[in-house]
Amino acid sequence: MLQRSRTQSLVLTGLSIALIAAGALITLPFGPIPFTLQTMMLGIVICLLPPAYSVAAVGGYLALGTIGLPVFSGMRGGIAMLVGPTGGFLVGFLVAAIIIAFMRSRVLKDDDDAPQKPLRPHWLLPTVDIASLVVFSLVYYLLGSLWFMVSTGASFGAAVAACVAPFLVVDIIKAAAALICIQPIRAVLGLSLARA
Repeated sequence: MLQRSRTQSLVLTGLSIALIAAGALITLPFGPIPFTLQTMMLGIVICLLPPAYSVAAVGGYLALGTIGLPVFSGMRGGIAMLVGPTGGFLVGFLVAAIIIAFMRSRVLKDDDDAPQKPLRPHWLLPTVDIASLVVFSLVYYLLGSLWFMVSTGASFGAAVAACVAPFLVVDIIKAAAALICIQPIRAVLGLSLARA
């Protein structure tokens, strides 16, 4: 049972990397930061996969882009994307995934070896999903804005105006769409992927 769960999680990790990359390919130019479905896909991944595997999926995606595969927005890749003005968002994705993985593993304790899994209140998992998406957005917004500020010499206010303000409404819609998708996907796949 444990081996099957790990095999399933590894397969889902690979599929998640592809899903994130596919979301990044849907790009609309919108000032210095492009509009993509990447963050929606990332939100789904960090809520569906076990914490360790969600970090692996985000890290794997960034590694593929860093070595030059065109998986970042606009079908771009390479180390230049990480060190450029928008690189803080990419780094922020991984930092956020790590923070959320830690948070979810503490709150959604689930022991594969336990003879009987503890019952959770029905509201706990959706609440943790919402909190995960909020933390995810806050972390990558903060790191993305700080990186943009340092790399362009803009003030923090100007960085927020360029990197955050134009995207707030769209990102709220994408987060809501991610939440709508998460539970049906979890049910179809038979997942209870809170465990690391």
